[in-house]
Amino acid sequence: MSDEDLISAMRRKAGVGRPPPDVTAMSAAKALRLAVAKAAEDVTGMVMQVTDVQESLTTISVLPSAIPDHSLLALLEGPEHAYGLAIFSLAVTTSVVEQMTTGNVQKYAPEERSPTSTDSVMCFELIDSMLKYFEKIVVEAVEPPLVDGYCTAAQLSEPRSIPIAFDDIRYKMFRITVDMGRGLRQGEIMFIYPAMRPKPKLEPGVQSDWETSFQASVLKTEASLETVLHRVSLSLSDVVGLEIGMTLPIPREAFTRVEVVADGRRMSYGRLGQMNGHRAIRIDFDPPEISDDEGGISMGLGTDAMAGFDVGADVPALDIAGGMDDFSGELPSLGDLPAMGGGEADMSGGLPSLGGLGSDFPAMGDMGDMSDIGDMNAMGDMGGDLPSLSDLGDLDGMSDFPAMGDIPPLE
Repeated sequence: MSDEDLISAMRRKAGVGRPPPDVTAMSAAKALRLAVAKAAEDVTGMVMQVTDVQESLTTISVLPSAIPDHSLLALLEGPEHAYGLAIFSLAVTTSVVEQMTTGNVQKYAPEERSPTSTDSVMCFELIDSMLKYFEKIVVEAVEPPLVDGYCTAAQLSEPRSIPIAFDDIRYKMFRITVDMGRGLRQGEIMFIYPAMRPKPKLEPGVQSDWETSFQASVLKTEASLETVLHRVSLSLSDVVGLEIGMTLPIPREAFTRVEVVADGRRMSYGRLGQMNGHRAIRIDFDPPEISDDEGGISMGLGTDAMAGFDVGADVPALDIAGGMDDFSGELPSLGDLPAMGGGEADMSGGLPSLGGLGSDFPAMGDMGDMSDIGDMNAMGDMGGDLPSLSDLGDLDGMSDFPAMGDIPPLE
């Protein structure tokens, strides 16, 4: 035999030219088969073989009816406040307890009973191990399900508490049929996860993605702003007489209170200026103080705010002494005044009776002799100046008048 024939025979033995072996890709069902068998062997030493895996979507409303009677319900807590569920049928729960207490699985059927807290303590370790292996193996799948980060949290007493503990969303359910004790007993294991990872709850005051995107869209919307330098009031005849080239006076103060208007409403004020060689408006949200006579709004100035103003500057003087003497002119007509009520009063009969006051006033008594008063004519003319008061003494015991403060001169 030549060397070439020997090499050709060795290649045939090595499988050269044969098709590759049929190796299935990793999937959730395959990962569960490996995870369940390995976890049962590590935790309890029991041989647990997966015979079937069914994957489906379900809701909270139909889930309680799909759970076998007397099953152990374990609440699973996941990341971002997500919750799942692990279910052991009565056969699986009994087999785990028997394996951990006696070392083997009994061949007779388990007694129907509700799971206890002791059952949950002995089974939760196995459930956590299955979840860890499943999470580790399924990452090799093309599209792995969202099963990472889950662990047992508490035992649920009955299926009726499921709608209370879970949100009404879609869930992915893995229904696993297992063979235990080398064919001595069969049971079911169910793992239920949220089909989609729930959105994290926002802290108070934190905006969501939708609010942020909506705000960004609104801020990109164009807004038309107009500025009003000054407003003037003209009569109709003046408006009709306006011509091109005419000049309208604008006060200097108008440059510091330019109105910023949007959709016909005044939004704020601004100050007219320039920036980089262009005219610009500096926005000022605090409105300036504008008096009524300047065509603006009234800011409600009180007496304190007007202390520095010369109130009488533009008020003409009133000649009271010389303007009250001449009353010789006729008064203007008062028009038709309304009636006083009760008709015209008849004064011909004198005043009416005063009722309980009596007809006669009481006697005033004797006033005595008034001759010592002297002649009233001796008082002289009272129209002159008062005499000097220099002979008055000091007013002892009276303090000085209090200070009047700084009173502005009335000029």
